[in-house]
Amino acid sequence: MPRGRPSRATVYQRLTGLIDELRTRLGGLPSPDESAYVWADIWHLEAHHSTALEGNTLALREVETLLERGKAVGAKPLREYMEVKGYADAASWVYPKRWVPATGLPVS
Repeated sequence: MPRGRPSRATVYQRLTGLIDELRTRLGGLPSPDESAYVWADIWHLEAHHSTALEGNTLALREVETLLERGKAVGAKPLREYMEVKGYADAASWVYPKRWVPATGLPVS
């Protein structure tokens, strides 16, 4: 058995095989419309956990309400809500500017 990391070609070959299996065996990934609730849930969890690591005490439901409705619910200091809102605004600005590694160009 070879030692060390597999080559890039091996990793890509294995990834291509797994993607093909996903499409044939499981019917592929859901469309963005079909999985909108999953992406919203991921967004809420990310905002909650990222700010909680910095000491924010908002509960997940408070973060969800803030991001979905723009309303601060609960009796926490305004600073807590502003921190989550600031994180969400910054992430919303940064994420669309991601780069395609192979070309070094931004994704349109």
